[in-house]
Amino acid sequence: MEESHTKDNSFLLGLSITLGTIVIGLISYILYSTSFTPNKSVCEYNGWAYSDKESFVSSDGCNQCVCSDGEVVCTQMACTDESASNN
Repeated sequence: MEESHTKDNSFLLGLSITLGTIVIGLISYILYSTSFTPNKSVCEYNGWAYSDKESFVSSDGCNQCVCSDGEVVCTQMACTDESASNN
């Protein structure tokens, strides 16, 4: 009878260690995934990556763009054939 009681205790010990490991793993995952968010100050435009405050020519060839806190901001000038061909 004493051997059955020992088996039950070792099973419960193993179960509690396993559950504890799972809980610690979940907590670690949550902390890691929330504290290491991607860098938002990089902009992607026309297949290129630009750093924050970097300026570049827009895809139309006549407007100017800048990366501002992860957002691309471009001027909205009307393009003429002459201004697009100069760039």
